[in-house]
Amino acid sequence: MSLQRQRRRVSVAVIVLGGLLGSQACVGDIGEPPESTETSNSACRQAAPVAVVPLRRLTAIQYLQSVRQLLGDANFNTELEEAEQVITERAVRQFRDAAELALSRRQHWTEPVFPCDSTGDFNDPCVDTFIDTFVRRAFRRPVSSAERDWLLAIYAATKGQMTFDESLGVLLQVVLQAPAFLYMYEAGDADEVHIDRKLNDYELATRLSFFLWNTTPDDALLDAAARGELSGDKLSQHAARLLDDPRAEKTILRFMSQWLQLDGGRLHHPLEQTEKDPDLYPEFDAALVAAMRTETEAFIKRIYSEHDGSFEALFTNNEAYVNGPLAALYGVEGPADPNTFKWVTLDATQRSGLLTRAAFQTVLSTRTVQAPIRRGVWVLEEALCNQLGEPPPNASDVPVVGGSVDTGNGTEVRSVRQDVQARTTEGICANCHGLINPVGFSFEHYDALGRWQTNEATSKQPIDASGELKASDVDAPVNGAVELSALLAQSEKVKRCFAKHWFGDVFGNVTVAIDKCSVETVGERFRATGSMRELMLAIIESNAFRYLNVEEETP
Repeated sequence: MSLQRQRRRVSVAVIVLGGLLGSQACVGDIGEPPESTETSNSACRQAAPVAVVPLRRLTAIQYLQSVRQLLGDANFNTELEEAEQVITERAVRQFRDAAELALSRRQHWTEPVFPCDSTGDFNDPCVDTFIDTFVRRAFRRPVSSAERDWLLAIYAATKGQMTFDESLGVLLQVVLQAPAFLYMYEAGDADEVHIDRKLNDYELATRLSFFLWNTTPDDALLDAAARGELSGDKLSQHAARLLDDPRAEKTILRFMSQWLQLDGGRLHHPLEQTEKDPDLYPEFDAALVAAMRTETEAFIKRIYSEHDGSFEALFTNNEAYVNGPLAALYGVEGPADPNTFKWVTLDATQRSGLLTRAAFQTVLSTRTVQAPIRRGVWVLEEALCNQLGEPPPNASDVPVVGGSVDTGNGTEVRSVRQDVQARTTEGICANCHGLINPVGFSFEHYDALGRWQTNEATSKQPIDASGELKASDVDAPVNGAVELSALLAQSEKVKRCFAKHWFGDVFGNVTVAIDKCSVETVGERFRATGSMRELMLAIIESNAFRYLNVEEETP
């Protein structure tokens, strides 16, 4: 590294470092009636819209996507530690290195970052334009006079030491490490005296863009903020534009993957890290896993774009996007080329929506067999929002595998269902498992890869998929996951739970009194429309999205 570059790197690091471092048994609502929706608007507005949220740093993916958008460098990538409330020295180094990398990839930029020919003489008006355009996009608002003076002072300090091009490079690196870029700061309308302040237009633009695109606002959204349209009556209009952009699909896929626990859960690895017994499942490999992920994402995008985001269709549609190996697993005819995918219709007696697909069933299985307990817990906690709590300390952690089982008085052949029943239907375990097991057993027709089975591979016992949905608003016996999925699609409690998950994802699961009002308002609209698109618009139009709490609420 040249002496000049070393000097530049140290000076940029010092400038930015100063700025960065300165700134037990079953519990819950199981079986409880739905919460009342008869909450007055005045009562909602008298409470704080959301809990006080600390200064938030961009997540690693938000940082990457923001830099990619600002520079037009779609392949920019670097390693960053996930956001902590207190920045570490390691993170400072990583942001410094990331800024240097971004500058070094200048040949890949497709956005007009520098507004003039940087190879010429020093051009002060060009720097002013850079601050008014690029820095405005990076800071997600107009640059303050103090920030402008700060940046111009850095620029002035480089004159006589560097070329004009190098000076602009220093400014770019400083901006990409500045607190105004790395942190999402919200102050609200300072003229409001209540603890809940209305967000200003630029703060709304930032919330809207990071909610729907998980990246920084574009010029069109910032221009709308400058015109005061977001705090006015055009917020939904601009939200609709963002929802129609392909970038919104990524947000939907991210949320759905987390909800389905395809990215991992308390008891299982992410889909791509799942392991299966090669003797029982010789076809299981990375290519099949990738096909499972591709199918799930294509299905979700199809429901969103071609079925009006129908929540019911998520549980009942039997279209599938398959290649040859995945088609073979589903027992349908597929493309001969494993790299080719096509849409097919699955057997309606075997498949109905996301919960009957290979990706979901694969992650909620063990290395050898299906896992009715994991599957049942997912339905109760993720689909119905029933909080089961932690297992008791003396709960058995011996894997349920079925087959030849040592009972202590000899061995006997058990199906997985029989083995689960034998281990969980007595003593302290019976309380929770009286809810978990019946719903989990409805998935028994799907083996550890989600393949339809009539007899288990390990025990050779015939499948019994009879069960019962409990602790919901549509409690009923079911025979198989197709019937279960139909019940879940009809459940208002499931819709309310889904809306609550989305709401929590947006606000980081921090709530106070008015959150109940906002969640209920959003939930009502979602129950009425059954549309994921309308759900997101309802969240954006809610008080919780448009207001900021600046003081802790008094109990």
